[in-house]
Parts: sequence; structure tokens; C-alpha cells
Amino acid sequence: MTLRVAIVDDEKPARDRLKRLLAPMPDVEVVGEAGDVASAVELLDRTQPELCLLDVQIPGGDGFEVLRRAARMPQVVFTTAFDHYAVRAFEVKSIDYLLKPVHKDRLQDAVRRAKDAAGRSAPPDAMLRLLEEIRAGLAPGAEAGARAAAGPLRIPAKRGAKILLLDPAEVIWFESEAELVHARTADGRALVERPLGELEDLLAGRFFRIHRSYLVNLARVGAIVPEDGGTYRVVMKDEAHTPLPLSRRQAQKLREIIPW
Repeated sequence: MTLRVAIVDDEKPARDRLKRLLAPMPDVEVVGEAGDVASAVELLDRTQPELCLLDVQIPGGDGFEVLRRAARMPQVVFTTAFDHYAVRAFEVKSIDYLLKPVHKDRLQDAVRRAKDAAGRSAPPDAMLRLLEEIRAGLAPGAEAGARAAAGPLRIPAKRGAKILLLDPAEVIWFESEAELVHARTADGRALVERPLGELEDLLAGRFFRIHRSYLVNLARVGAIVPEDGGTYRVVMKDEAHTPLPLSRRQAQKLREIIPW
């Protein structure tokens, strides 16, 4: 059977990433996406998906409000950047919980379990109890506090088993190696499961794509050094004063931002 999936997240890059991860999976169809409670409820009622990838924190309420208002509750996989909801979620195997950035292997496992459970007419009682427990844990102001702690924008990244929420100002540059993207900070590298193109759009105005493999923090550019053949190197303000390649095409665009 084909598993029909709805994606609910208030960040378009996050929705795009989930769609990209789901695309190669066999017998999976994305039936729609939504970014707030009202549109999510409409989407679920209209499409009746077997699975919903649901962010906990969305405008208009929260993910639990979506489930309360939907006419029929699908299988649910929570996705969020905050790990303080996770402990209770993992206690119930009928529901999954994915920390952002969502890893493709974890998503594949969740999809497989959703397919196995797709024949159920309603979620088990344990799932309903879990929803109530997690929602009860969101005391008044807790969601706002979580957002305030994360700041206006954070980039989820992994360093070992730890999930980091990076302030873009901490990132000196992002670099791409094959299919992996890493953030470079003063503390070292951290894996970011978003392509450079998404990060470029998300951080426009603060970061600049100097090369197909490098996206740099403009505030951390220390110097632009000419080389033979009309090429340049961008020297970053890190401890090693790392030189990064500046492509000729991007050099012309950079001149419009930082004339030299």
C-alpha cells in the first residue's frame, strides 16, 4: 500500500527537507503541507493521510491542537528542535519523535512503523495518553520560554551525540563535502543536515556563498586576498585565519556587497 503523508511545520526549509528525504522512499506519497494550526487541520480533514509529520511548535496553537481539532487522527511523528519533549515520547512505540535536523535513517524507521500500523482505525490509548502528558508539560509560558531560549533563529546541528542549536552569529562558515554540510564555529565542526542552498536562502543578508562548497558569515570575513590568474581567497576571522576559495563569478557579486 501507499502511505499518504502530511507535513506540518512552520518553517519552509524544514518542510522542503522532509519532502526531499521522503521522495526516494517507495510507496510514500506526500499529500500536502501546512505551516499553522488552521491550515494543518484543513489539510488533515481534506486528505485523510495515514501519517502526519508534525512540528510541536507552530503558529495558531501547537501540534497538539491540530490533533484535537482534526476529524480523524492519523499516525503521528513529532519533529522539533527541542529535546525536552522526547523522553515520554520514546516510551510509547506507537509514536515516534524526531529531533531536527531529521536524519534520513530515523525517518525511514518511522515511516516503516507507520506503514505497519496504517491498518489501525485509531491510534492506541497509549498514544492518546502520551499526547495529554506532553501537552500538560507545556505550562503557560513554557513554549514562549523555549523559543526565547533558542532565540529568533537557531540552526540545529550535531556534534557526536549532542544536538546543538547554533546561533548563526556563532558560525564562521558552512562547508559542503560530498553530501555532508558542516558548520564551522570556534569550537570546531558540527554536522548540519540542510544543504547549502537552503542555508543560503535562510541566512540571506548575513551569509554569502563564496563558492559552491562554502557559505561564509559576512561579519567574520577578515580579508580578501588576490591570487594569480585573477582569483581570490577570503580570509576568515577564525583562530587559524583560514583562507577559503572565492569563485570568479561570486567575486563579482561580492564586490556589490563589499566594494574593494
